[in-house]
Amino acid sequence: MNKVVIVTIEGLGTNLVGCYGGSIGPTKNWDHFAAHAIVFDQFWADTLRPIDVLESMLLGEHFANRSSRYAPETSEAMSTLFARALLVTDSLNVIEQMSCDFFGDMLLVESQTDDPRTDDADSADDDDRWGGDEAWDEHRESGDESSDDPSNQETSTQIARLFEAALGRWASVLEEYPILWIHSQGLNGRWDAPYEYRSIMCDEGDPDPPVDTTRAQLKLAPDTDPDLVFGMACAAGGQAIAMDDAWGMIEEILEQLGIAEECLQVLAGVSGYPMGEHGWVGYSPQSLHAETLHAESLHLPLIVKPANRLELGVRVPFMVQPNSLRKTVSSWLSAEDSLSDSLSDSIGSGIDLVTKTDALPADQWPLGKQLACSCFENQIHMAVAAWSCRWSDAENGGDRVELFAMPDDRWQQNEVSQRAVAIVGMMTEQREKWLASIVANGNTQMEPLPGDLTHPMR
Repeated sequence: MNKVVIVTIEGLGTNLVGCYGGSIGPTKNWDHFAAHAIVFDQFWADTLRPIDVLESMLLGEHFANRSSRYAPETSEAMSTLFARALLVTDSLNVIEQMSCDFFGDMLLVESQTDDPRTDDADSADDDDRWGGDEAWDEHRESGDESSDDPSNQETSTQIARLFEAALGRWASVLEEYPILWIHSQGLNGRWDAPYEYRSIMCDEGDPDPPVDTTRAQLKLAPDTDPDLVFGMACAAGGQAIAMDDAWGMIEEILEQLGIAEECLQVLAGVSGYPMGEHGWVGYSPQSLHAETLHAESLHLPLIVKPANRLELGVRVPFMVQPNSLRKTVSSWLSAEDSLSDSLSDSIGSGIDLVTKTDALPADQWPLGKQLACSCFENQIHMAVAAWSCRWSDAENGGDRVELFAMPDDRWQQNEVSQRAVAIVGMMTEQREKWLASIVANGNTQMEPLPGDLTHPMR
């Protein structure tokens, strides 16, 4: 019987993964994994909060297509697939939000220290976003207290302990639960990578990286010391190396269990982590309600390995969003899934990522996969092959529009809306068509995009 291992990580953007051009730190295990897997170059979160992105994966439905969380009519259909899944996470927020009705079993691998995400939570909404103080003792697995200085820590990190606990538990229940879902707080948790990992980026004469294990948060000011931001980037890179180290144990365990030839492996980010591209490092209750829908938060790694069936890896250029994960898992397990089937023709639904991997020109991509839309509060972000566009409320009413050339302006630093007014009009027209389709429950088909939006050559 086929098996599935899904690993989702908060704060894991494409800037942290080598095979996506990330240069903050080496990620040799992920890069080796990608060399024999399907790499989706244009995987975009459909919203900002990790818990909502996870819900999109579970439901197989776009965030904008949901009027309420966990609607009763979808709960039973959702549980038919993931009732066969073991969820292991270090996020109390995920445990509290994901009902046991949706997963066969759940395990909380508790962090060794208090969750630093709650340090700045000054409202109920923000506390819900980053995790609360209550615990589910029956799902808890505790560790010992450790120093706040990563230079004095043992080599074991929180994500390594998470992976060890997850793979150990799964090995004992493999026949009952063919799906293992590991969810890590990633950069939204404790930054406990060995200090030497933080130093990898530093050349002689560079300032020493910081030793604080609390996740980096900073609103940039004109007089912010660049060395401070550089040190935070070094610390983030150290965490990415620690995540990559932990990933290395997965294939080893799959070989030991004798299931490597039948196991679908998925690595997916569920949120990025700003490193100062648009005025913020990290997230805070304040920055979450600021202008946050940019590429550093939304453009994420997605790597899918269909067992050992690919001699060489494949890169897929078309737009993919989190709602495709459910259809992919269902197809891999050959499972009857009424929810995926009912959404299969919907503009807001996903596709089977293993079978839809032909390297087609942008204007021949599957309809609805020629663009990726993301929504959060008063903002909409849309990416197509040649452009990305962001709409938000202007101070004087109406829309504030920002346009960026893709793929050249990867981090959206050169705003060109005043120099490409016709493109803004085309993008806005596609946004309206997409929103109309969502309002119609995704039952209307999008027409092929104009060539000016699908061909990066200008």
